[in-house]
Amino acid sequence: YQRRVREAVVSTQSTGSSGINAEYGDMATNATPDQIVEVCKGAEIKHILTGFEHGTVTLMLDDTPYEVTTLRVDKETDGRHAKVEYTTDFEADAARRDLTINAMSVRIDGTLFDYFEGRSHLDERRVLFVGEPAERIKEDYLRILRYFRFYGRISQQDDEFDEKTIEAIKLHKDGLKKISRERIWLEMKQIVVGRFAETILTKMKDLDLFYQINLKHTFRIDTLCKQHSLADLDAIQPVTMLSYAFDHHGDFTKLRRDWKMSMDEDYIGQFLIRHRHRSEIKHFQDLLVDTPKHCRHKFHMAFKELCLSRADKGLLETIEKWTVPEFPLRGDQLIKEVGLPKGPLVSKYYTLGKARWKENQYSMEKDEVIEFLKSEYEKSKTPASSAPGS
Repeated sequence: YQRRVREAVVSTQSTGSSGINAEYGDMATNATPDQIVEVCKGAEIKHILTGFEHGTVTLMLDDTPYEVTTLRVDKETDGRHAKVEYTTDFEADAARRDLTINAMSVRIDGTLFDYFEGRSHLDERRVLFVGEPAERIKEDYLRILRYFRFYGRISQQDDEFDEKTIEAIKLHKDGLKKISRERIWLEMKQIVVGRFAETILTKMKDLDLFYQINLKHTFRIDTLCKQHSLADLDAIQPVTMLSYAFDHHGDFTKLRRDWKMSMDEDYIGQFLIRHRHRSEIKHFQDLLVDTPKHCRHKFHMAFKELCLSRADKGLLETIEKWTVPEFPLRGDQLIKEVGLPKGPLVSKYYTLGKARWKENQYSMEKDEVIEFLKSEYEKSKTPASSAPGS
């Protein structure tokens, strides 16, 4: 059976590395899925039927996954799903790819197969669809976003979009409504941390694509892209960058639900929106102290993202090295030591005592906190005082 590597050609060219690295591409073969499995069994290669019905089998070699996909042609498509038929024709398979630079493939011996001038387009840093842009887009409307994602990776200029492609996008932009929100987020992840983000997002907005993917008028391109110059874009998570486009956590929450982001992504986004304007060490120390032990790994995850977004290594190191002190008093001890009745007062005085302990740089001993709370409780019993701390 013949086999070639696809898309790794673009990845290695665009990143400046030499040779072909299959980690960034997939393998195409004229063998059917059943034949791929037969070969794997004969060679005792662990394999997973990840997308068997679509012709894809994942091979596990040294614990590294490699996708191997049977050559295909589309027989029917609705812009979201395609009914495919297997083929042995590499050129026919290449013709169903989205971009010319993605339609190239390379044999193991290094022989390049380029049916649609992908190599010259790559050398010229041009992002073009295979054949007619409108036809490729109608086959899968997600290709609209893929065009912009690859434009950010490949192009040398921030505003040299292909006019024919832009016209096709204008004509078929409504098709994005058919695309699952998870797929939308997968593409947007790479756009918001990619090159030319401001130009690309502005272009998308001008083409009314924001409406199609549920980005509201509250989405601020300016604040997101302003942070680009400070952030470590190679290290941060895309949701970190995305969060800078929102002034209010409620707007972010609506998009998070629509795009079906993970719980970790939600935590990071909410954390940054609430705390990105703070830089005092004490503020984050108090936050960490108030975070339950079983949730502190999430605090550190989000706090690291915040620091990476503004290249603040000093603050990151300070908090990571800090030993978190523990408040020396439990709620049940307030009843016994302070003389509080069971009920809501316990929670109120626990919060009051902890606040005083934090104000004193976490240095108060248990007895000191108890004496303070006793004093406050006695004051609250007098007619002139009705609340703790008054």
